[in-house]
Amino acid sequence: MHRALQLHDIIYTIFRHINKPSAVSYHAEPSVTYHEDDDEFEVYSVMYLDEPRNDGPRNNVGQMTLAALASTCRTFQEPALDLLWADLYFPYPLIRCLLDWRNRWRSDHANTLSARDWEVLQKYVPLVRSLTFLTNSWDLYRYRDVLNALRQPPVAQPPLPNLQRLDYRHHVPEDCPLLDIFFVPSLTDLTIEVQHSRLPDISFISPLATLCPHLTSFRLFGYGSHEPTVATVSNVIMSLPHLQTLHCDQLSQAAITFVAWHLSLTELDIRIPSGHPYNVPQYPHHSLPQIPPFSRIKSFVMRSTHLTAITAFIQAVQPSSSHLCITASQGMPSKDLQEFFSILSNQRIHESLQILRVQSRSFHQTLSDGFIDIGTIEPLLCFSRLRELHLLTGNSVHLSDEELAAMGASWPCLEVINFDGGKGLRPVSSSNISLRGLILLVNKTHLRSARLVLKGDGLGLIEKCPASMVGPNDFQHLVLADTTVDNPRDFALVVSLAFPKVKEIVVNPSWQRDFAEECQDWAKVNEHLKVFRLFQEGHWRN
Repeated sequence: MHRALQLHDIIYTIFRHINKPSAVSYHAEPSVTYHEDDDEFEVYSVMYLDEPRNDGPRNNVGQMTLAALASTCRTFQEPALDLLWADLYFPYPLIRCLLDWRNRWRSDHANTLSARDWEVLQKYVPLVRSLTFLTNSWDLYRYRDVLNALRQPPVAQPPLPNLQRLDYRHHVPEDCPLLDIFFVPSLTDLTIEVQHSRLPDISFISPLATLCPHLTSFRLFGYGSHEPTVATVSNVIMSLPHLQTLHCDQLSQAAITFVAWHLSLTELDIRIPSGHPYNVPQYPHHSLPQIPPFSRIKSFVMRSTHLTAITAFIQAVQPSSSHLCITASQGMPSKDLQEFFSILSNQRIHESLQILRVQSRSFHQTLSDGFIDIGTIEPLLCFSRLRELHLLTGNSVHLSDEELAAMGASWPCLEVINFDGGKGLRPVSSSNISLRGLILLVNKTHLRSARLVLKGDGLGLIEKCPASMVGPNDFQHLVLADTTVDNPRDFALVVSLAFPKVKEIVVNPSWQRDFAEECQDWAKVNEHLKVFRLFQEGHWRN
């Protein structure tokens, strides 16, 4: 073996690359088998194809390779096992280490861990740094059995002493109170998603500040405005002094005041109530820092039923975040959007905003809800540092090529633009933006990615060679929503000349037209793109 492979730092670096997720359909897990004859445990890799499961993206051929490396030699064993066990998807990696696990962990009887079982697990559970629960309806009994077994002798408490991250999205209320065995001093990142229709008793998180004094990321959401849960979550949050990331639903007035002037919090995702808005003063109590509210928040996500509630909140608190995401569960009429953008442009945020995402969760907007035109967007033109703009409101976009170019001139740093161009039950209006408008936009910005509705028949508007209109650029990703193409070859030729780094155009076809025919047309465009790219790269000489 080369001497370099005897250095742990080099081995860990190589093994981390091996452990990256892949798209292989089978999956491998860290596991062991017990040899009674020689009283030894052997690490091995198991490929499972016989039962439908979703253990998460980390189960891949890289983990199979690590399992094989762990049994190769002692030098590889420790780093390979560290990586294999660092990030687990509950509960299979744990129970598959045990003898005759398939017959023992069945739905027809409860199970316990023997002293021998725990002896096996003790070799590996200290290596676990991250634990994820996923929802598998056919495995509910196993989740609860394993959780109950880990709470009973001979299992030492806590069973995962070095856990740093816990992600629970299992949606089984009866299992939630069993999670406290994972609340350890090393835990820094906790995520719990609940369902409003089946809310658990959330009181088990009450001692969180004592059990996990170093918690920096706390996400508990799905409870909406349920008053008992709001009270419990709010009290817990006000006892966490080291938070850097917070994601929750509605909070109490005291908690929102605490969060507004939190010293370390930089990422915030909260729900803004529509009926009873928060009262956040610009001049806080003398015991709080004499700075504007939420001034330390760099990434701010606001969710509410209506956009107007978020608009009123922003007008009151005047945030200065660099990343802003707005989500409303109801539709966003043009009037409300324009008012929101106007209020936003008058705040301190126009000096710092780099990423803006505005989205609606409503799929039942009607045509009367309006559209997005240059008048709607005009207040945003003062955001000269804008790098990403995502308008996913379900409204039709009515912009011309020249207006798109003017937007680019106001946003020279723009890298991503994303317009959905309409969705839901209403018809999508034809776009006035042609491929020429996209070329003009790329010419004035640093655009890398775009999702737009284009006129596929506007190639005649391009008055000169596309390459000379745009110059060298880094544009790579093009997604077209509800766009038809009349001449696939000519469209592909213009794209290849203007944007040589675009390898494929992704299209979201309209449900209102012939889906199969539309897909065939765009398949032809991508075939031509491939040929033109090979020609530009000189492969035609071969």
